[in-house]
Amino acid sequence: MPRWRETEDVYTELERDVMAYAEAMTATPPTVTDDMVAALVARLGSAATVELTAMVAVENLRSRSFSAAGVRSQGYSDVCELPLASS
Repeated sequence: MPRWRETEDVYTELERDVMAYAEAMTATPPTVTDDMVAALVARLGSAATVELTAMVAVENLRSRSFSAAGVRSQGYSDVCELPLASS
């Protein structure tokens, strides 16, 4: 979802916080802040924040492992990309 920040009326505040957190976890080096975590814990609770963190970490592990192993995209997203809705 490369343009989620541009679509303010599509995602809830919580969804936007989750996407920002996932991006921050994925950055090299990670850019997660204490404020990000505190906001997620306040809204989701500790257990759900830990689960979210684990799931983002698993997807990052998969992506980086596949990249290191030379596994390349089979091009599905090139032909299945959903067009952005027009305003």
